[in-house]
Amino acid sequence: MVMRYDRRAIQARRDDNGFIFDTPVLTRTGVFLYQLPDGTVRREYRPPDEVFKVDSLRAYKGIPITDEHHGVITKEKAHLVVGSVLSEGKQDGNNLTADIVIHNTQAVELGKKELSVGYAVELEMKSGITEDGEPYDAIQRNIKPNHLAIVKVGRAGNARLNMDAADAVEFREDGEPQMSDTKLADIRLDSGITYQAAPEVIVELNKLKQDVAIALAEKDKEAARADTAEAKVKTLEAEKEKLKQDALVAAKARVELEATAKAHKVEVKADSTDRQLREAVITAIRQDGVDLSQKSDAYIEAAFDMAVAETKSRQDALGSQRSQMTQTFTQDGEKTEKLTGRAAMLASRNQ
Repeated sequence: MVMRYDRRAIQARRDDNGFIFDTPVLTRTGVFLYQLPDGTVRREYRPPDEVFKVDSLRAYKGIPITDEHHGVITKEKAHLVVGSVLSEGKQDGNNLTADIVIHNTQAVELGKKELSVGYAVELEMKSGITEDGEPYDAIQRNIKPNHLAIVKVGRAGNARLNMDAADAVEFREDGEPQMSDTKLADIRLDSGITYQAAPEVIVELNKLKQDVAIALAEKDKEAARADTAEAKVKTLEAEKEKLKQDALVAAKARVELEATAKAHKVEVKADSTDRQLREAVITAIRQDGVDLSQKSDAYIEAAFDMAVAETKSRQDALGSQRSQMTQTFTQDGEKTEKLTGRAAMLASRNQ
């Protein structure tokens, strides 16, 4: 006796408690291909008189529903049960249907939306041709369902509600399943090489590729956010340095302004503004008593610069005149002072 798994899609409804109810197709009649432990493929015929045998149909009622296949389900594996088949199997043309309920819907929420029947059969090693003209190598007899598994995908190219499982397996003597790969699909890798793989492998690979793409996109976003943060830090550092330099320039200008004010006998107070000091310096230099309070800041700054410049110019001129009044030279090894200009004229009058 061997164990078989057949897969069918769920089209379900939920009750108010969130439980899933459905009457899906579980299996059908026809010829199915199974890979044997030695790698060969055997065509097994499931005739209507076996699929719809009364004892076999009755056996569906009460079998457990599991998340994926876990071998033969017994009471020791009760913790794997997520639902059950509520009714006996019913014939619907070439299909077999039954009422089911899924209490733990986590597998369905994760995207598993097909059903796979696990059942035991006796094989009659007899070849022949079906009424539809399909050849077969053996006949399945005494079909005994054991469980119904919630799985991910069906056989590639077949209608989800009518075709057999993509993961139809035969258990070896060691109890491990031998997967069938008779229905393979082409998959092209990024390297350009094309391989053949089972549909569920392709689905999983594509999902992994999508996960990688999402992860890389998130990585790029994080890198962009890091670059933006770094740019903001650099901008803040530059602004901080500029503020520091501006403060130094302002402090130096204030010191120079206070020195100029003191040089012109202007009283400097701690709370004196730059404008107040400039106005006082202008008034001290010009001695004209002009009211500067209504003048603009730009006017005051320009007038201050001009007044200070004029004062410096006059001071430079006076210094030059003083230097011309006296000259010192050496004659016969002795230092002699020679009067020049107005000083010489005054000296001649006094002789």
